[in-house]
Amino acid sequence: MEPEISISSEDFKNKADTGLIMSSTRWLIDHYKAKEKYRHQMVEDLDLKPGDIVLDVGSGPGLWSNRLAEKVAPNGRVIGIDYSIDALSYAQKNLENYPYKDIIEYSQADFFNIPYPDETFDFVFCSNSLMYFPDSMKEKLLKEQKRIVKKGGRIASKEYDGETIILYPIPPELWLKLKNAVAQVLSERPLEEYYDEYVARKVRKSFLDAGLKDVVTIPYPIQMFSPLSSHQKNYITEESQWFIKTAFPYLSKSEVSQLESFFDSNSSQYILDREDFSYLVVEFMSIGTKTSSSSV
Repeated sequence: MEPEISISSEDFKNKADTGLIMSSTRWLIDHYKAKEKYRHQMVEDLDLKPGDIVLDVGSGPGLWSNRLAEKVAPNGRVIGIDYSIDALSYAQKNLENYPYKDIIEYSQADFFNIPYPDETFDFVFCSNSLMYFPDSMKEKLLKEQKRIVKKGGRIASKEYDGETIILYPIPPELWLKLKNAVAQVLSERPLEEYYDEYVARKVRKSFLDAGLKDVVTIPYPIQMFSPLSSHQKNYITEESQWFIKTAFPYLSKSEVSQLESFFDSNSSQYILDREDFSYLVVEFMSIGTKTSSSSV
């Protein structure tokens, strides 16, 4: 049984205490809950076994960790690590509500210097974390994960590709202009503000570059239709508002106003309560195997 969500609307902000966009605790909860039924299938497809020891890299508020723990119980273990103190505090606070609390633990850790010996884990899982690192750092991060996974163990990364996002009934010419502007702005940002909205298409290459073998990539088309849950509304609204804010330099005032009206519940143009509303995004799970005992 999942814990009840008890974060106020004041906490609903894009940035976490780490300064990373799209990673606040409330955002991560809405993101997970909005797509929860798909998350269940993703964990099923990992083919975890009872007794496996799993590292959840970027565990956030712990929602994935609990699902992973279901698969490795009763003798397995799930260890979640994250940069964010807020997310870890939430996960730790709600651990008592989880049926698998005895086999889950959390700690703050550096993803590039994971504080565990070589070949400690059977499986390493990472969700929506690679997008924050340039390609050279992605390879370094994956090699560190490869170091701490056992020979024959596996690494999985779940990411999304922003180009696949479709919202109806927003006019496609306006939506495509918005997304093109987002891509342009992101391409111009300095390295310290790096964010890869299109990371999922690169993950397979990153796995191969890191020396992982038998790499498989599974696509998950995720759809949402009316009536939307509160988590789905929050998720879609916050994501779309970030797009609009990011694309602002390349949009006219009228285009910004029109786009904002689609997500303003007080506007006659509001779309999230429309019976014909639909949302689509494609997420991808890449899974690779470590075939050598070497750390690289």
